[in-house]
Amino acid sequence: MKFFAFLAASLVISQCEGFLGSFKERAHPLLSEFAQAQTGILLNIGLDIPKDLTDKSSSRLYIQDLALELQTSSLLKDNVNLPGASGPNPTCSTGPLGIKVHEEGTFVSMKGAQTVHFEKACWEMLWLKDRPAGSLVCGFELPEDISRNDAVLHAGRVYINFPIFTIETLQTAQAKKIEYDTSFKKCTDLQDEEMEKMHSTNNPLMKAVHFRNAVGANEKASLMRTSAYENIPTSEEAIIHIGDNLLLYKQGNVWTKSAAQVGTKDHKLVGSATLKN
Repeated sequence: MKFFAFLAASLVISQCEGFLGSFKERAHPLLSEFAQAQTGILLNIGLDIPKDLTDKSSSRLYIQDLALELQTSSLLKDNVNLPGASGPNPTCSTGPLGIKVHEEGTFVSMKGAQTVHFEKACWEMLWLKDRPAGSLVCGFELPEDISRNDAVLHAGRVYINFPIFTIETLQTAQAKKIEYDTSFKKCTDLQDEEMEKMHSTNNPLMKAVHFRNAVGANEKASLMRTSAYENIPTSEEAIIHIGDNLLLYKQGNVWTKSAAQVGTKDHKLVGSATLKN
């Protein structure tokens, strides 16, 4: 997967669109105001880096208690490149802003408790005009590999991304999610119902009718299926109130760009991030 594809999930609420592609996008008119409201916000972040993203039972590297204070002073040098500020549409980003590291993250391996030394820390906010959500991205340089058993976070650039909403845009997105979930469930329920009827009848003609109906419901569900609503928080416990009228989703993702990838557009999804109150 590409990092920009996930940022699109935050910014557009769709993982199917590319982020900041060849066309020029406009920034949200309140982007600077939103970012300034984050002055002094303290984030306590935990990272979960599995050996294999598709295997829930695989070895995992847990990094706990990475405490970061967001600052709004602009950085001119000595910070890691950020995907928005250094991307094709930097005007949709605040540019790199300062981070004060209160606590470095820690993890436990066979060697005992160890500290993660992230360097060149900075952050940015990305928000496109007329989009329901923006994205808060923290970027770092990891000087060396860290590992626990077979789970490894490789040296290079590390990015942590969290979706961000206003109260109004989250309410609108949640309403659309409910509407989508209801419609999708109707299709899958109809498919199950028709399949059950097909298996329960001995009439060949009715079997064909119910099978056709089940296929039709399946096709409709397939056309409807989307990941557009996967990153919308649905409960108060899933968000943190930050700034004025802004809500940060506690669930984010971790991406890397190793030294071998520098010069390419590809970033690798390697794990998840969670915010603690």
